[in-house]
Amino acid sequence: MNTMTLPQTAGNDASRRWSIGRWASRIGRFLAYVLIALPLGVLGFSLVITLLAAGAPTVVVWIGLPILVLAVLVARGFASAGRAVHSAVLGTDLPTPAAKLAPAGAGPARRLLTPLTDPQSWLNALWILVNFLLVLITLPLALAWIGGAIATVGGPVATLILEQVLPSSQVNGLGELFGVTGRYAVAVDVGMQVVAGLFFLLTVGPLIRGLTALHQGVARGLLSSRYESQQRLLRTQESRAAGRTAESTALRRLERDLHDGPQQRLVRASMDLARVEMLAAKDPEKAQSVLRETREQLGLTLDDLRRLSRGIAPPVLVDRGLAAALTELAAISPLPTSVESPDLDLPEHVEIGIYYVVSEALTNAAKHSGAQHVHVEVARMGDDARVIIQDDGRGGAQMRTGGGLAGLAGRVASLEGRLSVQSPTGQGTRIEAVIPCAS
Repeated sequence: MNTMTLPQTAGNDASRRWSIGRWASRIGRFLAYVLIALPLGVLGFSLVITLLAAGAPTVVVWIGLPILVLAVLVARGFASAGRAVHSAVLGTDLPTPAAKLAPAGAGPARRLLTPLTDPQSWLNALWILVNFLLVLITLPLALAWIGGAIATVGGPVATLILEQVLPSSQVNGLGELFGVTGRYAVAVDVGMQVVAGLFFLLTVGPLIRGLTALHQGVARGLLSSRYESQQRLLRTQESRAAGRTAESTALRRLERDLHDGPQQRLVRASMDLARVEMLAAKDPEKAQSVLRETREQLGLTLDDLRRLSRGIAPPVLVDRGLAAALTELAAISPLPTSVESPDLDLPEHVEIGIYYVVSEALTNAAKHSGAQHVHVEVARMGDDARVIIQDDGRGGAQMRTGGGLAGLAGRVASLEGRLSVQSPTGQGTRIEAVIPCAS
């Protein structure tokens, strides 16, 4: 069940090793980005600031509102261009937040002014300003550092050429500043140029990485931070909807099970007791026989109620923990089941979710899989808990609407987790649920 990851890790370590190609590529990508971002920044800054400056003072006479709308729409276009440049040149993933929409039935004026109420519109405008200023600072800095790195070789070569071409009296180098004259002055000049160049050469890589990270951080914070918030809200809404659906499905199933099981047995027991009352005086032996059957029916009813109560609140899970609860499920399963569940410090709702996933998966396997063995494995992966149920049955399981697997997926989704099912025909079924412990 475990997957070896050492080769992959080694490959990842190898990919992180320094190389001249990656070093030069990083510098080239950053220079390409700032050289593209500079004209875009000049144009975007000029247009957006001009429109904002024209629209803000005239808002009081309503003329400024359409101008402000135009300004934020122009900023949105330049922000989209900035995301594209980041993605194509720096490889930065900057998803676009969903634009705020006008309410249903809103009039033309409300729809026109909706972009002004969208926080992302103003973040786009702020990014244009901040990124333009960053480019004005980082481009000269990067060029100066790259020039200094090139001077590691170029400086000494230029000094030696000048020494040969020009008379010694016209060549004033760094050596003379330190009082070194004659033939040693050139050596001092070359040495100091090499030392200074090596400083720039050794630090240009970290500097470019830092400047790249600065641009990426600003862009991510201003252009895509609301996308992450929107996705969290969407996952929360989906989780709540899935939870409501799973709860409704569970209640309907419980109602059906109660109707088809304990309720029918209790109705029969009530009728049998009525027969006992009628037979008590006439046929005591028959009455005793009916009482025995009634007692058996009540015992079966009690078993059904215990089984159903496990689906509502499994006491063993609360009293003895997840490992003991899963061991009990394996013991009562019709299929031979092995459990690998170390003692893990999991939140209660995660343990209950895992318990229900395993319980439903074992029930489905017993009914449909034709398996000879089932293996259950629970593990902690960082901030997530994972449970895998693997059987050696016929496979072919599908997640149909209203089916057991669909109910499991809904229950896991209500915990902001994810459920995957792999069931190739003839190769068994593998159900994996991953539930965030902070959900």
